[in-house]
Amino acid sequence: MDVAFVVDSSIKSQGASAWNQMIAFVNLVIDRLAISAYALRVSFVRYGNSATVEFRFREYNDRASTQQRILSISYRGDSGNNLADALDALRNQVFLTSAGARLLAPWIAVVITDRSPSIRAQELASVASQARARGIQIIPVGILVSGLTTNILNQIAFSQARVTTVTNYNQLASVDTQVADWICWTRLSK
Repeated sequence: MDVAFVVDSSIKSQGASAWNQMIAFVNLVIDRLAISAYALRVSFVRYGNSATVEFRFREYNDRASTQQRILSISYRGDSGNNLADALDALRNQVFLTSAGARLLAPWIAVVITDRSPSIRAQELASVASQARARGIQIIPVGILVSGLTTNILNQIAFSQARVTTVTNYNQLASVDTQVADWICWTRLSK
């Protein structure tokens, strides 16, 4: 499988502390996955006003180096939230064979966010639909602290049964097993 983690780095009421809990959650999920060049590979996208692909699938082939790299990604604290740009980055920069995505592998994106989009919000449903049409299965994880609604998460999810929410950052650690299981159970016929 090829799994991209997409993490919202826009401004948070708890600042870098909230970001660190989101990053810790990603690493908890990764603790439950078998990462290798021939099994599951990871990519990472950080977004706020715009999206940045932090690393692609070919760059890290083991759990320890992947987690270490994720820990080095800093909090941006952008005022805007451009989830549409992050989903575009998945489609146009991450899930491409030229960028290391494997054609016959399931393509999964775990989106971790705590805010509703403030940039390109009206385009979100369309952009998410385009990503799903390319075979990207989006699993949203929402932290319902800053006006984020489950409606936004349902708009981007490949299945509403794969949407999970928590009411604070501390609760993220309680859903890592569920998200890892959803990743492992995902199948895609290409």
